[in-house]
Order: sequence, then C-alpha cells, then structure tokens
Amino acid sequence: MTNQNWHKQILEIHQALENFQLKEAFDYLHSWIQSLQNWLLEEELNELELTYKAMLSYFSKGVEDTQQDKVYHDLLRSSYKLADGVLLQYQIKNSSSFYFDKKRIFKQHESEHNLKNLSISLDDIIGKQALSSLLENENDLSVSLHKDLETIARQIFDFVWLNDDLDKDEWNILSNLLSNHSNPFSVQCLIVTGLTLGLLENFDANKIELLLETCENSHQEVRQRAIVGLLLVFRKYDKRLYLYPEIDNRLMHLSENKSFVKSVVNIILQFIISKDTEKITRRITEEILPEMMKLNPGLSKKINLNDLISDSGIDEKNPEWKNLIEKSGLNEKLQEFSELQMEGADVMHSSFSHLKSDRFFNEISNWFLPFSLSYSEFLTPSGKQEMNEIVEMIFQSSFLCNSDKYSFYLSLKQMPESVRKMMSGQFTADSMSLSELQKSELPNPEKQVNNIANQYIRDLYRFYKLHPRRTEFEDVFEYGKEFYQSGMIFKLIDDKSYLWIIAEYYFNKNYYKEAAEIFDDLLKKEPDNYVIFQKRGYCKQIAGQIEDALNNYLAAEALHPANSWTLKKIAYCYRILKKPEDALLYYRKVEQLHPDNLSIQLNIGHCFLELKNYKEALNCYFKVEYIDKNGSKAWKPIAWCSFLTGKYSQSLDYYNKILEKNPEGHDYLNIGHTYLAMKNIKQAIDYYVLSVRYWGSFSKFQETLNIDMPDLMTVGVNHTDIPLILDLIKYELNKA
Repeated sequence: MTNQNWHKQILEIHQALENFQLKEAFDYLHSWIQSLQNWLLEEELNELELTYKAMLSYFSKGVEDTQQDKVYHDLLRSSYKLADGVLLQYQIKNSSSFYFDKKRIFKQHESEHNLKNLSISLDDIIGKQALSSLLENENDLSVSLHKDLETIARQIFDFVWLNDDLDKDEWNILSNLLSNHSNPFSVQCLIVTGLTLGLLENFDANKIELLLETCENSHQEVRQRAIVGLLLVFRKYDKRLYLYPEIDNRLMHLSENKSFVKSVVNIILQFIISKDTEKITRRITEEILPEMMKLNPGLSKKINLNDLISDSGIDEKNPEWKNLIEKSGLNEKLQEFSELQMEGADVMHSSFSHLKSDRFFNEISNWFLPFSLSYSEFLTPSGKQEMNEIVEMIFQSSFLCNSDKYSFYLSLKQMPESVRKMMSGQFTADSMSLSELQKSELPNPEKQVNNIANQYIRDLYRFYKLHPRRTEFEDVFEYGKEFYQSGMIFKLIDDKSYLWIIAEYYFNKNYYKEAAEIFDDLLKKEPDNYVIFQKRGYCKQIAGQIEDALNNYLAAEALHPANSWTLKKIAYCYRILKKPEDALLYYRKVEQLHPDNLSIQLNIGHCFLELKNYKEALNCYFKVEYIDKNGSKAWKPIAWCSFLTGKYSQSLDYYNKILEKNPEGHDYLNIGHTYLAMKNIKQAIDYYVLSVRYWGSFSKFQETLNIDMPDLMTVGVNHTDIPLILDLIKYELNKA
C-alpha cells in the first residue's frame, strides 16, 4: 500500500467513526487486519461487530433498551481504540517516519527503558546531588551527576513520547514524578512535552488525564506546558472527546479556576500571533481592487478609481469602534493582553534558524529542554571561567526561547577566545542595564506567565519548522482547525469577555474569516449589538462576500440608524452589487449628515453616472469642484460626463487641465474620444497614439477602446469607422 493510499484510508476510517458509520469502519478495519495477519485484532473486531449486530437487532424489533445509549457509546469508544491499535501496528511495521524509526528501536530495547527503574535512578541521582552540595570540592562530582541527570531525563522523555498506552502503574509513577517538588522541574517539563508529542502521534486517554492533572502543577513552567499540550490535543481529537466523560468532568473542574482559563486565552492569542500576518495592502491589491473593477471596467478609469478608493474608505475600519470598546469596559481586559502583542512577535526565528545543526539538537528532547544554569556543560571549568557572564545574560533574557538560548551558547563556544571575551564584556554591561531596568519595574506575575507560555510555543515552533525531519511530523502551526472550533476548548472560552478578546485579536491581525466566526458566537449572546453586525459585515466585505456583508450592515442600521459609517458601507455594497439606485438612496442619507463631504458628493455623482443621469452627475461633480480647494478630484468625471452629454468644448477644457498634471493612458484615450466625436480625426489619432505609447501595448489600447464602444456609439461615432481608425493608428506608430 502506498503512503498516499494509507493516509487516505486512515482518514476514511476516522471519518466513518465520526459520522457514526460503524459498519463502514468495520469493513475498513477487516481489510487492514487481514494485511497485518493479526488474529488477536481480528478476534477483537469480530466481538465488537457481534455486539453491534445484537444492538441493531434489538433496535429493529422495536425492543426498548435502556442500555442502548451506553452500549452504543462504548462501541464507538472501543472502535476508535481498535482503529488506533490497527493503524499503530501497521505504522510500526511499514512507516519510515522519524517517530516510528525511534519507536521500533524503543520496542527492541523496551526492557532497558523500564519507567520504574528510571524513576529509582532519578531519585538516586537527586540524593547524590544533595550530598554533593555539602562537600568542599564537589565540582567534578556535580558535573558528572548533572550529566547523569540529563541522560535519565532524556530516557524518561523517550519513554513517555514513544510509549503506546500508559498502564495504571506507569501513570502513577509519572504522576508522582510530576507532583514531587524534589524532582527537577526540567525533568517535569520534558515529561509534559513527551506526553504532548506522544498524544499528537497516538490517542491515549490516560495521557490526557495526566496532562489535565498537570494543569494544576505548582511550577508555572510545567503548568503552562501542560495547558499548551492540552489545547493542541483537544484540537486534534475534538471529534472523539465526547466519548470520555471523565475528561470532560476534569476539564469542567479546571474551568472554575480563572487563572487557568486566562492562560488558555493567552495561549490561543500566542498561536494567533504565530501566524504570518497578512498585509492589508495585499488585501487591497488582490481582493478589493478587483471587486471595484467589477463596477464597470471602463468607467473606473473615467472617474479615477484611486480617488474613489481613498475617498470612500472602502477598507476603513470604523473609528467609533475604539471609543465604544473603551466605554464598554472591555478596554481594560484588552489592555491586559496588549503586552502580548508587543512581546509576541517572533523576531528571533530567522536569526537562529541556521543554528540548529549542532549535535546537541540530535536529541529530540533537547529542542524542549528548559535553559538552566545547571546544565552540565555550563559547569565545566572552561565554561564557568570564560562564559559565565554570557550564560547569565542569556538566562535572564525574556526575548529568547529555550531552544535559541542553547543555540546562542553553542555558537559562542565555537568563537575564538578573544571574541568571546569582548562579547562577555558587552554582555556584562547589558546585563547590568537590564538588571537596573528590571529593578525599576513592579513585579508582574501575569507577565511572567505569558512569557513562559510564549517561549514554550516558540520552542515548539522551532521544532516543527526547523527539525531536519520536520516534514514527517504533523505541523501544529499549520493545522487546519482553530482552537475555538474545538468543542472542549470552546467550553472554556464561551464567555462574552473572552470571546470579544479573541475576536478582536483575529480582527486586528486581519484574520477576518476567523473573526467572523467568533462574531457569530457573540451574536448569540448579544443579538442587539450593532457593533458586532458592523464588524461581521466588514469581515465579509473584505472576504468578498458582498451580499452577506450588506445583510450585516443593514442589520446594524436597523439597530442603530443614522450611523454614517454603516450607511456608507451599505451604499458601497449596493454599488458593488450593481444596484446604483439603492446605493444612491443611502449616499443621500449620508449627505444629510455630512452635506459638504467631498467623498459623498463624488459617490453620489458616480451613482448618477451609472444610472446614465449625466445632468445630475455633473451637478454633483461641479459641487465637488467648488468645495474642493484643489478641485482636481472632479475633473475626470466632469470631462467624461461633458463628453457624454455632447458638451465637447467643456470636456476638452477639463481634459487639457488633466494633461497639464500627470496624464495617464486613459486620459489620452478619452480626449481622443472627444475629438473623434467632434469629427476631428487627425487630433483623435494623435491622442490615441499617445495612449498606445503610454501603455506600450496596442492590444491593451484596442481592448479598452472596445469597452468604450457603447459610449462612442451613443455620441454618434459610427462603429464602421473604428477599423479605419485602428489602421490609421498603426500607420502612425510605424512612422516612429
């Protein structure tokens, strides 16, 4: 079976179980088990299928069975577990991925990785370290013990990561390792990461329960890692978690802890920050401009599309929103999270991306090892004498994640001694400055918590983006599902204030699709909040879903009439939908609020122009020219309307004004049209030639001329003359 077919069938089995299609799932599993030739799995599947058939038999006979829901529930749970086991056996046998390469080696030496023995060895090392600290010349022994500790920590990590299914004894040992204060927190951190990475490979309810328990760990770094892991796992296995009420009950207990929920929100925000921010300018050029061009490909240049966009504020967010947030009291909560944005941008990723080739990173656990001054290599005489100041400075840094701190240290070690000494002096000076700055700041425990979560997420980012075999892991930063889309996670954040914070974060980072989905949830809580309709409408507008945007803007108007921003958006949507009469109605409403607004007068004129009411359009454009000190914004539409109404002399006057400034290809084309309508063929040809030369393309000129043909025929140009005109232009171009 090819990898492609294998992944396809995995998805089909999971989809069948998610859709409660047990027979289909059983059929798939029969095929897989036969290829594995595993009679134990075959027997387990047959028992499940017999139970299911018996349940169906009772159901078909109309027999009331009070246990049916429980039986069905247990069947689904067992079917998922069997499917996991079958897929796992297949992957161990056939997969060449990094994880299963490691897993096969682990299986071969499983007896050497007994968790109980590892735990005993850890206790022994901790006891020897305590005794070593009492000795006078303890350095050599201390370094040796730290190396032993690091080896045991890696072995425990590997066990947790590669173990298929924790049994009760193993669960208890790990629970004790995580809760015992005498154990180094670095070991506890690696256990949590091992649980997370293992769960992302294979589902294990026992591991999830251990993560849930660790979310109440007394050590903040361990706790934050557990919460990050929990969110990643809940997002991945969202479709099956309902089958484990014990997990739901434990989560509900945790949800009563406000600091836990606040950490959940912080972590969700950090993952939003980790996305590549989409530039608003790219949205304008790739999404908004094409929408505007749909108005009328030719007309857009007659009225100066650039002026229209800048004046109408198509992409402008409502300036009132900021004031409304401040008045609502939500501003304080948003301010609480604002520092995340300041510190959240991962500016160091590119700087350290090339420093992950050191053999230190051959051990997968080292990608997640907390940076510690007690790391064995820092305790060697050379390390302590030459690099103590640098290590201290790195340790204090809140801008570098653990992985980057090790990268930095390891790269410095490769430098000549003279360079290291120079950098050491610089680092010492910087360290003193930083220390003074920190002393001047009030302690902020919440900021420290945010930094811990942020650094760990960056460690994960480095692993998933830079590990040599990263393509063999499912990248948690490219996962197609957002955290709020998981039912379990949504229960935690299903509070008006938290939803607002997350929605605003998506909205302000220009992730409009995600913001719109959360605004949908907020509408269920605040159906009469016109701001939600405004913002949801804006999200849909930017996404190009104009009708949906219009409906939201209309709902906002119904709740809060006479809001000029909403009225302008409604008018804009009607124009995009080619309903200039409706657009005109709303621009008139805005005009009553802002009678001398240039943008509104221009847009009213444009609506009349689209309705072919050139007289009224000209009145509006002349008003703009009168109000505007410069007056140039109205010149193009005045010149075009004058041309369409047969006022050729007036049209030429305005086109000549335009030519004195910065004429474009369309301007030469339009003045050529005017001379053509006046039967001045020679002048028309001269300007048409200028238009071709401006564009550097005869085909573009001809394409634009064809768009203008209906208007040319309206003013009396004979369509049979056009081929002659085109040939005259070609001959004129050949002269040059």
